[in-house]
Amino acid sequence: MAETSLTLRRNSLRWRIMLWILVVTAVALASVILLTRATLVSQVREDSNSDVAQELEEFRQFATTEPYDTADGLIREYMQRQIPDDEELFVGRTDHGLVQHDFASIDSRFRAPLPANDPLIFEIFHSEQNSGVFLHPEQGRSHWGRIDVVLPSGDGAEFAVINFAAEDLAEAEAQVRWLSLFALVGLLTAGLIAWLIAGQIIAPIRKLKSVARSISDSDLTRRVPVESENEIGQLARTFNAMLDRIETAYRNQRQFIDDAGHELRTPITVVRGQLELLEDSTDEQRRRSVELSTAELDRMSRMVNDMLTLAVADSGNFITKEPVDVAELAIDVEDKASTISDRAQLLEVAEGTVDLDEQRVTEAVLELFGNALRYSEDVVEIGTDFRGSGPERTFRVWVRDRGMGIPADQVDSVFSRFSRGEQHGTSRPGGAGLGLSIVQAIAHAHGGRAFVDSTVGLGSVFGMELPAPEPTEVEVKEQQ
Repeated sequence: MAETSLTLRRNSLRWRIMLWILVVTAVALASVILLTRATLVSQVREDSNSDVAQELEEFRQFATTEPYDTADGLIREYMQRQIPDDEELFVGRTDHGLVQHDFASIDSRFRAPLPANDPLIFEIFHSEQNSGVFLHPEQGRSHWGRIDVVLPSGDGAEFAVINFAAEDLAEAEAQVRWLSLFALVGLLTAGLIAWLIAGQIIAPIRKLKSVARSISDSDLTRRVPVESENEIGQLARTFNAMLDRIETAYRNQRQFIDDAGHELRTPITVVRGQLELLEDSTDEQRRRSVELSTAELDRMSRMVNDMLTLAVADSGNFITKEPVDVAELAIDVEDKASTISDRAQLLEVAEGTVDLDEQRVTEAVLELFGNALRYSEDVVEIGTDFRGSGPERTFRVWVRDRGMGIPADQVDSVFSRFSRGEQHGTSRPGGAGLGLSIVQAIAHAHGGRAFVDSTVGLGSVFGMELPAPEPTEVEVKEQQ
C-alpha cells in the first residue's frame, strides 16, 4: 500500500511540476553561485597581480630619482619611505643578505618578515621567472614579482614584492557561502510557491477527474465547470463538448436499439405465429403461411442490411470519391430504376464531372425511387442539376413522386431512423424506416445534405445536394 502511494505521488502532476520548477531554479542558482565565485576569485587574483606590478613600478621610478652608492642603501631607503599594504611584504636581496623592514613591530596589521629559509623566499630568488604564484604552506596563495637592480657603480641587488591573497580569497569564499545560504532559502521558497501554483494549475484537472469518475452508463449529464478562458478552460470546454457528443451518441444508440428491437419483434412474432399454425392448416393455408413468413424474413433481412449500412456510415470510411460523369450517372440510375419498375422517368440531366462515390449515390437514388413507388401510383421522375457557381456550386440529384405528400409537422423527422410517417392514404406497406436515414448518411459523408420538399395532395421531392465546386483556371490548365 505504501509503495502504491509512493508511486502515485511520484507520478503526480503536481509533484512533477514542483520538481521541474525546483530543478530549473536550482540549476539557475547554481550557475549564479559558480559564476559569482569565479568572478570573485578572478578579481582577487587580478588585484593581487596588479598590486605587485604597481609596487614594482613605483620602486623602479624611485630608483631613478636619486643617485645611490649602494643597492643595499637604495632598497633600505625605499622600505623606510614606502609603507606596504596589509597583505604586502617587501623583500630585498643584496650581497649582505636579505633586506626586510619589520613593520609588524610597529603595527600588528602588517606582515612579519619571512625567515631566510622560508620556501617562498627560495622560490622568489631562485626562480627563472620574474613573477609567479606560490602556494605557501602557512600563508596560502601568494603572488610575487621580482626586479633586478643595477646601479651605475656596478653594485646590484634584487627587490621583490609579495602579495598574500589568502585573506581576500577567504573573504570571497565567505561571500559565496552566504550567497549559497540565501540561494538555499530561495530554493525552498520557490518550492513552496511552485507547490501552491501547481495546485492552482491542476485544480480544474481535478474537477475534470471528479466529473469523469462520476459519469456512469445511466448518467451522462455531468459537466465540468468552465471558470476561465485559458488553456484549462479550453480543455474543460473540449471535454464538455466530448461529453455532449457521447451523450448524444449514447442516446441515439439506445433509441436505435429500442427501435430495432421493436421493429424486429414484429416479423419474428408473425413468423412464429405462422409456424405454429402449420400443423393443423390446409395445403392452401400452409402455402399462404410460407409466403407470409418468407416476406417477413425478407423484410428482416433488408432491415439488418440497412442497419449494417448505417453502422458502417457511423464508423467513417464510408465513401470513396472519384471523378464521375454525372450525365452517365443519371442514365445508369434510370436503367437500374427501370428494372425495378417501368414507372421510372429521367426528366432532367446535368452535364459535368463531380467527385463522388458513384455506388453510394446510386444506392441513395434507388432508395428514394423505391420509397416513391410505395407512396405513389403515378410516374416517378428522376433528375439531376447544378445550383450556384464557383466554389459554392452544388450538384443535386432528386426523385419526384405524385403521392399524397407529407404533413408539415412530419417533414423534419422523415430522415430519422425507423421513422415512416403517415402512409399518405395508400395501401402499400412502409419499410423499416431506415432507407431515408441511409440517404442522409450518404449525403453527409459527401459533405452535403439530404432534402425534402413536399406539399400535401401534390407529392414530394426527395434528393441530395452535394458539394461540386467549379475548378479554377489553374486546375483546368493542370488537367489539360
